[in-house]
Amino acid sequence: MGIPRMKLMRCLVGVLLAAAAVAAIVGWQQVRQLRSENELLRRELQKLQERSAAAAEAQFKQHDEELQGLRAQARDVFKLRGEVTQLRQAAKEAESLRAENQQLHRQNQQLRSGASASITSTAAAASQSPQDQFPRENWTFAGYSTPETALVSAVWAMKEGKPQVYFDSLSPEEQARMAKAWENKSQDEIAVKHQQDVSRITGVRVLEREEVSPDEVRMKVYTEGAGTLETISMKRIGGDWKFGGVTRTQTK
Repeated sequence: MGIPRMKLMRCLVGVLLAAAAVAAIVGWQQVRQLRSENELLRRELQKLQERSAAAAEAQFKQHDEELQGLRAQARDVFKLRGEVTQLRQAAKEAESLRAENQQLHRQNQQLRSGASASITSTAAAASQSPQDQFPRENWTFAGYSTPETALVSAVWAMKEGKPQVYFDSLSPEEQARMAKAWENKSQDEIAVKHQQDVSRITGVRVLEREEVSPDEVRMKVYTEGAGTLETISMKRIGGDWKFGGVTRTQTK
């Protein structure tokens, strides 16, 4: 009885060990399979993540390009708006200048009409006063004893191309103004300019005189040939009369 029981126990133990071994083998196979499946799933997940990142990057790049395009379009729109504003401003300025030009043209015509009538009447009256007429061929250095002789001395200096003599014929204010105007110009250049200025003048007529003060006389002077009517100021400096500048000019 004792021996068969021991054999039975050994058989049972063997069966259990065999069953455990089989279970272990099966478990290891399942673990290996699960690990393989897990690795496969990890690889697929990595691929999906890479694809998702690539797709996101491509989409971001596309959006960035679209944004850059919109910014460029916005800059073009602002640029066009600025150009339109400038064109509108230029059109307004052109219209204003056109109106101003028309107004000046009308005023010029009125001045010419008035000056022509004035010159005709005053020149006719002046023809009766030969002492107030100074033809070009009679111009000479006449000194500065009277306003008329000082005027003739000044225009003679211009005709002869003598800037220093002309400068001496001026009042201190006119000398200061001419000194500034003559900066960086040679005596020869000034002489040529003076001769050009009086080249068309064939004579000078003093039409009217107005005594502003004991030391200033204003004369209305008509220049024959050039056809201008000027109101000039003659000033007494010390004991001499000097040319004090043009106060008003009208062109025939």
